[in-house]
Amino acid sequence: MKLAILLTATIKVQVVGGNFNMEERAAMYASTLRYYADRIGKKYPIVFLENSDYDLSGFKKEFDDKLDIEWIQLRPEEKLPFNAQKGKSFNEYLMIKEGVLRSEKLKECTHFLKITGRYAMVNILTMTREIEKRADDKVFMGDIKDTGLYEMIGSKNYGHWGDSRFWVCQVEYYKRAMLDCYLEMNDCAEGKWAEHYLLNMARKYRQDKRFIFRFRNQVLFNGITGMRTSKDLATGKFRQDSLSIRVKCQVRYLMRVLFPDFWF
Repeated sequence: MKLAILLTATIKVQVVGGNFNMEERAAMYASTLRYYADRIGKKYPIVFLENSDYDLSGFKKEFDDKLDIEWIQLRPEEKLPFNAQKGKSFNEYLMIKEGVLRSEKLKECTHFLKITGRYAMVNILTMTREIEKRADDKVFMGDIKDTGLYEMIGSKNYGHWGDSRFWVCQVEYYKRAMLDCYLEMNDCAEGKWAEHYLLNMARKYRQDKRFIFRFRNQVLFNGITGMRTSKDLATGKFRQDSLSIRVKCQVRYLMRVLFPDFWF
């Protein structure tokens, strides 16, 4: 396996609203890249896929010598069919299509790990070790929840979804089977988010040995938990690398190992 990392990014958002301004978003992406520079250096090629006309010269100056990195920018003047009315899922996966088609580094790799790029994957080396051990002959590896447990305890929001923040795909499989998956996504329509697409994919291919839909390790990001504002972030109360979250991750790791077929 030759693994690359594809980071999706939007620094200069084209729609009104959002929790963070351009300067805050730029700082978040820069912080993430600094973390990866410190933890993985040039171990894995990185594709930084950004879809605005933000000036990346400062990023390139800081990171070109620290990371094995390729910069792909989808600028507004290209008139790509982004659609703000369809939300993040449609637009992010349209970005991924363009990135996969344009990337020179992906041509040299068998698989890529897609990560939403604004927050760092704190345990990235743990996750990549598992990927390289388990997914060499797989076309897709993701993390899915599909259980009625949460409904039993009164929550309807967390039991059935695929984690769209990260997953692994064979480059050629993505080109062949998933390149236009964004056309099936619409965050304003019930059951049409990227998370639903991945869930339906898992249900369809659960018995197919080419796929893995459950990581043994619990992913850990250093961003905030859930939909929080910049004011919430500043309090430091909601970070996903807190002690309580790390303890929960260890418990979930044991559960994942003991019950691999229980997608909780």
